[in-house]
Amino acid sequence: MAESIIIWLADDADGPSARHRYVAQLVFEVILGCPHHWASDRSDWLASPHRKVQYGGEREEGSAHRIAWIPSAGLLNQSGAQVPPWIWSDATPEATPGGTRLPFGVRSQSDADEIVFSDWWSWAFWMTTCLDDFRFSSTDRDAFGRLEGRKSWAHREGWLERPEVEFRAIAWAKSNGIAFTPSVYRVIPTVDVDSAFAYKHRSPFMTFAAAAQDGVKGRWSRFRDRIQVLRGIQEDAYDTYDWLEQQHREAGMKATYFFLLANRGRYDRGVSWKSHGLQMRIRSLHTSANVGIHPGFAAHESTSSLTMQNEIKRLEEITGESVVRARQHYLLQRPESSWKRLEALGIQQDHSLGYADVPGFRGGMSRAYPAYDVEAERTMNLELHPVGAMDATFMRYLQVSPEMAIDHVVALSNAVREVGGTMRLLWHNESVSDTGEWKGWRLMYKEMLKRIR
Repeated sequence: MAESIIIWLADDADGPSARHRYVAQLVFEVILGCPHHWASDRSDWLASPHRKVQYGGEREEGSAHRIAWIPSAGLLNQSGAQVPPWIWSDATPEATPGGTRLPFGVRSQSDADEIVFSDWWSWAFWMTTCLDDFRFSSTDRDAFGRLEGRKSWAHREGWLERPEVEFRAIAWAKSNGIAFTPSVYRVIPTVDVDSAFAYKHRSPFMTFAAAAQDGVKGRWSRFRDRIQVLRGIQEDAYDTYDWLEQQHREAGMKATYFFLLANRGRYDRGVSWKSHGLQMRIRSLHTSANVGIHPGFAAHESTSSLTMQNEIKRLEEITGESVVRARQHYLLQRPESSWKRLEALGIQQDHSLGYADVPGFRGGMSRAYPAYDVEAERTMNLELHPVGAMDATFMRYLQVSPEMAIDHVVALSNAVREVGGTMRLLWHNESVSDTGEWKGWRLMYKEMLKRIR
C-alpha cells in the first residue's frame, strides 16, 4: 500500500509555488501513486503521522522522524524560462537518486567534504517542461523548425535511453524506504495516417495528374500499380488497417490512429478529407480503436488557430464525437505556444512529445503527465503522452535495418517495463505496406509487438 506523504517547504514562508505543486503532483501522483499534501508550517508537518518529505533548507540531522530530504537549487522559486547556472551533483547514491550526476546541485553547508547533493526536483521540472528547448534559436533547428534530439542535453547525458525522471523518482523512493504503488507496464501502438491510400479514393483530377507525372518520369511500375488498384485487381499498398488491427488484437493492444485532414499544401499531401473512402475508413476504425486529429503543417505554422480548429471540426463531423487527442504532423511543437493552442481548442491529450531524429523519452517520462505553462506558471488542462519510438527515426534518420530497429525498441521497452511505464509506438500505415523503402518492415512490426507485449 502506498504511503501518504506530507511535504514541508523549508525555505519559503510564502508556501509552495505552482512549480512546487506541479513537481509534487508529478512525483507522487503520476509516478509513485502516493497521496500527498503540503504542510501549513513546520509544527504541523512534524506533528503529522504521515511520511515526511522536506524540500529545501538544511537536512534535519538526528531527528527522530523519518524524513526524506531534497535540497533546493532555486529553479522552482523562479518564473519564466530562465535557468540558473548549473552545478553538477556528485555521482553517488547518497547525493543523487540513481547514482549518476544531475544538474541543479546544491553544496552541503555543513560537510567538510562539500558533498554536492542533487535537487532532482528542479531537474525533473526542467525535463518535463522541455525547458531545454528555450535555449535554442531558430537557426539551431532543422528545416521544419524542430529541435533535433542530438543537440539536446538529454541526449548528451544519455537521459533519452529510458524514462529517466521515473527511474530517479522510484530510486529516491526506494532509498528512503517509501512505500509506493507499482504501476503495470503497458504498450500502446499509435498510427499516423499521413497518406491514407496510395492510389484509391483520390479525386479524378489528382489521380490523372499523378498518373501523368508517373508517365513523364518513367515510373512505369507505379503507373501499372495505380491502374491495377483502381480496377480492383490489386490491393492498395497503404490500405493496411485491417492487417494492423489484426496484429493489435492478437497482441491484446488497443491502438490510436491520428488522421491528417488538412487542406492540401506543400507538406500536407494526404488524401482529401472530403474523400468518402477516407471518411468510411475513419468510421470503421473508430469502432475498434481510438481516433485523433493529426494537425497539418499549415495549422502549426499559422498564427491563427482557425486552421487547426477547422481540421478538428472535420474529424468531429466524421466520428460524431468530440476530438480529445492530437499529434502534430512531423512531431511539430513549440512548448511555449503549441500546448496552449491545443488546450484552447479543447484537446485533452497531446501525443507529439518525442524527437524525430533519435528515439527515446523526451521529457524523461513514459507515463502520461500534465503539461506546464512556464510563462503563466500554471499546470495546464492538457496531458502529454510521450512517444518512445518511431518507425521513421530508425529507417530514415538512423538508417538501420528492421532487425536492428527491433532490438532498439526492445531495449527501450525493457527500460519502461522496469518502472511500470507505458511504451508508446509511433508507426505509419504505409510503413507496414512492405513496398518501396518499407520493404521488410511489415514483418518487423509483427515481430516487435510479439517481443515487447
